[in-house]
Formats: sequence, structure tokens, C-alpha cells
Amino acid sequence: MLSRKDRTVEKYMRAGAAMRLFKTAYSEVITTLSEVMPSQDYEKVMRAMYKVDQVCSDTEDRMFREHPDLDNEYIDVFYGDLKNNTRNDVDRKVVQMAHEMSDRLFGEKQ
Repeated sequence: MLSRKDRTVEKYMRAGAAMRLFKTAYSEVITTLSEVMPSQDYEKVMRAMYKVDQVCSDTEDRMFREHPDLDNEYIDVFYGDLKNNTRNDVDRKVVQMAHEMSDRLFGEKQ
């Protein structure tokens, strides 16, 4: 983990972009799995996703504590998905970063 001085807003935004990519993918996975898995297993997956959401909330809190000058647009760093319209400039930047990550992960080899 980086020290506080190294946790820049840009790094938080990259982490938020990665979480958005993850959340968008897990939404599809959960929907697909729900059609074939028993309810006990589905509940386990949902509990795990709840923990991921808690981590996002804790990380967002830390970002605002470490960077108290951020305005309310930064609440969009860790929340939202890649499917809907963006709400503000911060949201657009995070979505763009997530798409770039997706391209690196799943795009064609260069």
C-alpha cells in the first residue's frame, strides 16, 4: 500500500475505474450465475459483493479525508457503472479510465 503522500487523486480515480470495471463485470456474472446456482451459493456471492461495496465506501471516505479540497463531483469516483450516461466531468474521466483498462485487459494484442 502506498503512503498517504503517494495516494494522489489520480490514483484514487484509477482505483475507482478498476472498481467500476469489476462491478460492471460482476453484475453480468451474478445475473448469469443466478440462473444455474443454488440459492445458498448465490447468497455467498452476494455477501462477497457486499464486502466489495464496503471497501469502496471505506476507500472513498479515505480519499475525502486525505483530499478535503475535493468537491461533491468526486463522489462519483467509486460509484456508478460503465453502461449509463455520465453525470459530470469526474464521472466521465473515471469511465474513460475504466474503458482504457478494459481495452488493456480484453482488447486485441498490439
